[in-house]
Amino acid sequence: MSIADHFDHTPDAGFIRTYDNQTARRQFQVSVVLIVVLALAAFALGMLVRFDEPATPIAPASPAKASQVHFAGIMPRVHPL
Repeated sequence: MSIADHFDHTPDAGFIRTYDNQTARRQFQVSVVLIVVLALAAFALGMLVRFDEPATPIAPASPAKASQVHFAGIMPRVHPL
């Protein structure tokens, strides 16, 4: 049957038109508790993680050294067989 044959306005089984104040308050409180738990976990991880400096400090390369080009040698000629 097509949807055009059903014109009666029956409510859907999963749709709730009324709201219970206690259920909404409990849902809000659970959400707030979950946010607080996640914030505490993020804070604890932030306190536990240490960002150490590198073991050997890296000296910045000077621009003069970076611009010099050095070749290891000349590539040997390859003779075809």
